[in-house]
Amino acid sequence: MPPKRKRTDDPIAEAAPTRATRSSARKTAPSEASTSRSAAKTAKEGSGEQPEAGVPPTKKTKTTKATAKTTTAATNNTKTTSVKKSTTSSSKAYFLSTPPLHQDAITGTLNAARMGFLSSLCCAHNVKTVYSDDDVIVQKKGSIAESQTPTTINEPPPIPARVKPPPARLPVNEPYSAARAQALFKDYEDSDEPNTIGSEGFARLCNDAEIAMDGPLPLILAWQLGTKEMMKITADEWSKGTESLKISNLPALTLAVSDLEDVLVLNKAIPTQRAKKDVYDKTTYWKYCQDKKASFNQLYMFCFALVKPEHSKNIDMETATALWSVLLTPQYPLMGEVIGFIGDNPTVYKAANKDLWSMMLEFCQTVNPNLSDYEGDGAWPTLLDTFVAWKKGSIE
Repeated sequence: MPPKRKRTDDPIAEAAPTRATRSSARKTAPSEASTSRSAAKTAKEGSGEQPEAGVPPTKKTKTTKATAKTTTAATNNTKTTSVKKSTTSSSKAYFLSTPPLHQDAITGTLNAARMGFLSSLCCAHNVKTVYSDDDVIVQKKGSIAESQTPTTINEPPPIPARVKPPPARLPVNEPYSAARAQALFKDYEDSDEPNTIGSEGFARLCNDAEIAMDGPLPLILAWQLGTKEMMKITADEWSKGTESLKISNLPALTLAVSDLEDVLVLNKAIPTQRAKKDVYDKTTYWKYCQDKKASFNQLYMFCFALVKPEHSKNIDMETATALWSVLLTPQYPLMGEVIGFIGDNPTVYKAANKDLWSMMLEFCQTVNPNLSDYEGDGAWPTLLDTFVAWKKGSIE
């Protein structure tokens, strides 16, 4: 038999180089199928889909994990820096763009407070300005919205508490009656403080009696009733004062204080003839007329005690000049220049004690208006020495 030939188509021999070639190819370059499957898996994981069954998941190498951590850290740092810059920029923009409170809002608040105070006295307004809590809105981005326009609401006028109409005006020559005097007191009595006419009741009393509040008449009224506090009359003071003057109606009260103003403050002539029947008891009035200077001194010193705060020896200069303007200026025009001099030096002269108060009256009564007989070495207060020096210097 012929010898057997060696077969060249041995599948094992032919397969060896092929497997070696494929193994070498896998080691030198990544498989396209593996790369494709990895990309598909990533896409499915991002979309929430599960990987296909039978496909082994791609293993991550240490290098890939390290790279991912580095990338994540860098991304976080970038985000943190970006957030910090954004926050800082936003804060700066907020404070730079925040407008200050508008002056009109402050003025409006204040005007509203004033209106509320006045309305509690006269109940004359019927319009109320209402501001909501959303007038100023702070937005998240750091900007402030403009204040909303105040809403105007028409309201009915408030009902005052125990506001009584003025008492009927009795004839001037109505005889005195203690009961009527007591009833008149009750018309102005303070609802919160029994047996007392407070400041509001005192103002209504003067208004109904046509007694001007900006002159000396309220001071004369307080003097005649012997009150201890300004714009306040107790039941006992009212009872004693009206009984002494025999007054139980407003016209008689007005006449009594006006007569004293004419004689003591305005320095008018004393009536030469007496009426056959007086509207009120003028016994005290005629006594004042016998010595007008001493009577005015009593009124003048009473006013200092009336306005002086308790436990204090002084009155503020603003109050002192206001009283001097109604008590002294009508008789002594030079006092108007003294008041103007004090007003030009508000930081120097801030208060008046009893000595200055009394010496100011003596200055007006004894020194000539041209200051020719003023003695600088006398015991005059420093204020008057300075005024006289200023006055003479301005004349020269």
